[in-house]
Amino acid sequence: MKPDTINVVATSLMYSAFTGGVLLIMLGRIKTLFLIVKTRRRLYAGLKGGRHGGLEGHIRALLDTAFAGRVPVAAFVTLSVLLSGMTLFVGLYNISAPGAIALGLASLVTPYTFVLIRAKSVSRRGSHEGERLVAAFLNQYRIDNYNVYEALEKIVSGGAEFRASKPHMLKLLLELRGAGSSERLRRATDTFARSINTNWGRMFAYNIRLAAEHGMNVSPGIEDILAQLRDARAHMEERKRLNAESARMVIFLVPALYIGSMLLAVRFLGMTFAALVRNQIGTPEGFMLFMVIVLLFFLNFVLIELVTNQKMDY
Repeated sequence: MKPDTINVVATSLMYSAFTGGVLLIMLGRIKTLFLIVKTRRRLYAGLKGGRHGGLEGHIRALLDTAFAGRVPVAAFVTLSVLLSGMTLFVGLYNISAPGAIALGLASLVTPYTFVLIRAKSVSRRGSHEGERLVAAFLNQYRIDNYNVYEALEKIVSGGAEFRASKPHMLKLLLELRGAGSSERLRRATDTFARSINTNWGRMFAYNIRLAAEHGMNVSPGIEDILAQLRDARAHMEERKRLNAESARMVIFLVPALYIGSMLLAVRFLGMTFAALVRNQIGTPEGFMLFMVIVLLFFLNFVLIELVTNQKMDY
């Protein structure tokens, strides 16, 4: 391994070890600070009726949809900042300051884009479960003599087939049972509708709100939603069949070509693997080209996801 490569690797390891050591030393204080901030925010949210606005509310809604509330906003922001800082450091070592700052900002946005795509993907999976979910709810709703709370409870307890929708259904049920006013009940159904983010999800949430708030028999409205979902499924299957080939090409062909080009360079051009890695991340041109490849592949993946995996909706 050449001295330049050793220098890059050793410097990266030293800074990574230093950052990890500082985080470990400050871990107790960070946890305490996090608990203080979390407690204050919960108190503030309780005084405001549980509302979160602005950028924090937007990120919280995305994380709730993408990871079912298992990832806190503070952890997501910390990870984004660390990723951006590492990219900025490596960029400053290889390229000019404006280029390193641009790459750092791009790395800062990348986790948000990933969470956004995952939230959209979860919403799409939830939308694909719509026909079965609505049909199961309608059957259970009739069996329970039009009691929306019992129908939701039995759907949640026995809904192993609704993996994407079940966490949101559970959250909806808990919030409905704890709602002491029409405003809180409306917020609970609106949150569920945003999690699914489809026309049928909004109509389904609206019917649930009518049944929970006024005790209405909403089975005719649920039947209409189910009929339209059956038509939407036929159109979705045809669209999926037409776009499957392009998705496979982007997801599998591009990484295979990159890995294949590296193997060909080592096997037939006489380059050592250490020299290849040094030219890729240890030189300004190679590092910039690598980042452009990664960002363009990520952008291409996003576009393919948006085109091919659309929601089942009407």
